[in-house]
Amino acid sequence: MAQPEWLRNAAARVAEQIPDTAPQDEVVPGRVALIDGDYLAYFASGGDNMRVDISRRVAVDRMHAVRELSGAERVELHLSARASTKGERFLIATTQPYQGQRHSSRRPKNWEAVREFLETADEALLRARRVTWMDREADDGFAHAALSARGPLESVVHHTADKDMRMLPGLHLAWTDYARTQVPKGAYEVIGPYDGKVYGTKWFWMQMLMGDTADHIPGFYGLGEDKALRILAGTRCNAEAYEAVQAEYARQKGDAWADYFVEQAGLLWLRATHHPHDFLRVLPEHRNPELMAAVRRMLANVKEKREALDRLNAQA
Repeated sequence: MAQPEWLRNAAARVAEQIPDTAPQDEVVPGRVALIDGDYLAYFASGGDNMRVDISRRVAVDRMHAVRELSGAERVELHLSARASTKGERFLIATTQPYQGQRHSSRRPKNWEAVREFLETADEALLRARRVTWMDREADDGFAHAALSARGPLESVVHHTADKDMRMLPGLHLAWTDYARTQVPKGAYEVIGPYDGKVYGTKWFWMQMLMGDTADHIPGFYGLGEDKALRILAGTRCNAEAYEAVQAEYARQKGDAWADYFVEQAGLLWLRATHHPHDFLRVLPEHRNPELMAAVRRMLANVKEKREALDRLNAQA
């Protein structure tokens, strides 16, 4: 019996929404798949009843699957070292503590065992190169690879559940369904074909308005995604986004706008370098003198705090 036309049309629409997650038959020379090891440790831990050996196998299987599905030549497992400075974000934050809402007691039962496994297991077993960052976060490791690559769309695959990485160029392989979203080098705005989310540097500018509750970065109280999109409506590049966002900062913060802007940008921007002011790369070439003065104040403040901490550690 032939299907009615309405049913065929409905099936076609559903098929269009299903991401293509078939393995890529050919390995792309030079392509590297970046795995968020910080999140992988949580994900693979599973529930309290999961055996540790199963959790470890989940972690390894995930890395193998990403290589096959992305056509990557190799895999890199990026981890923030336990003693990482996290790019001095703890020292940059003055409005409220960076990641101040997080507690180790919330970690899954198997987290420590899985984390130690990812930190110490033979790379031949993981079939991945381990990259551990002391002077920045694993997220910044993704940024370093993507922003320094000549052709990130061809050479860099991002695999993470962290929404922050949506600002980066490259091939994004979703954590839950492996759907692929392509973000070209220099892209300001890309709408994910399957999740409908904003990718590209526009996502950074949206976060500058919204903040990030996961990392305890305030942004502006009560300013959510819908209002952020309205403020950025019609913008087509970073320079236009800066003008719109700077105007909102000046409206809400008055004379204190520049210091607050620099604090939020230093916390939110994923960096190609370890420098807290790496975000300047997406600001207009002719920069606001007030903003540059605020950058210098931030750097001096971070330097002073770091030196004080180093003196305390030397005495311990």
